[in-house]
Amino acid sequence: MRDMRIDRTILSASAARTFAWIGLLLWAAFAILPMLWLVLAATKSGAALATEHPFAFGSFARVGESWEHLAEFNDGVLYRWLGNTVILTGAQMVLTLVATVPAGYALGACTFRMRKPILMATLGLILLPGGALVLPQFLEMVALGLVGTRWAVILPGAVFPLGLYLTFIYFSSTIGRDVYDAARIDGCSEWKVFLKVAMPLAAPIAALVTFFSFTRNWGEFLLPYIMLSSDDFPLPVGLALLASVAPELNPNSIVQSDIGIPEVVLATLLTMLPVLLVLIFAQRIVLRGATIMGGALKG
Repeated sequence: MRDMRIDRTILSASAARTFAWIGLLLWAAFAILPMLWLVLAATKSGAALATEHPFAFGSFARVGESWEHLAEFNDGVLYRWLGNTVILTGAQMVLTLVATVPAGYALGACTFRMRKPILMATLGLILLPGGALVLPQFLEMVALGLVGTRWAVILPGAVFPLGLYLTFIYFSSTIGRDVYDAARIDGCSEWKVFLKVAMPLAAPIAALVTFFSFTRNWGEFLLPYIMLSSDDFPLPVGLALLASVAPELNPNSIVQSDIGIPEVVLATLLTMLPVLLVLIFAQRIVLRGATIMGGALKG
């Protein structure tokens, strides 16, 4: 009987490993292979993409040609799109931190009348699809007279419900209430408790919120598309404009352009590259913040 149990354990472990490998291979097929195709497609011409093997390498010279076409498109509008993306994302990250960290401290470390309704509203906003709020945000910006300016994207983008909820969990669970109470007993005002006690300990959650804010706002498409004019578009919206003038993607179009699939692919890689670089260089900070948050949720 004991030998049979051992055999069953071995078979279970073997089946688990098999399912794990199948899962990894499926993940690779749907995640890594498309990324590999994008990188290789940027090295080919449009004709080579149609005739050669999908994962064949072209040439670095073709990458240079595609970059020249992108740089010359509409008098260098690509550089304006890149600058707009940096400005919008940077401003949204700063305002997100300025608003989220104090609000998360107030919800996590203080007790006041509307605390629970605010938390419930925050959870509701997290569950809502992002596009559901675009129309009311547009009407709000119209009322404020901000449509057509960068503020029409920056202000709504700075509202980050997930970041608020993460900071609430951090300040309510990771830092004990005894620490706050001791500072209050020593005569510190609530503002001093926040600045002298909470803020020095908030670096991990601030880094985590900054990372999520960056990845969320860098790739934002719908809100800038509705709120801004073409000169103020960020890269994701510009990418859609590039795709709209590529002859291979629009067979019925009469517009003549040097922009083709290789140029669109190269612009796509340019849009993705900053997020990948931030993920690579900030992974320790992000993992540290996630580990602390995991401990807080267990506690």
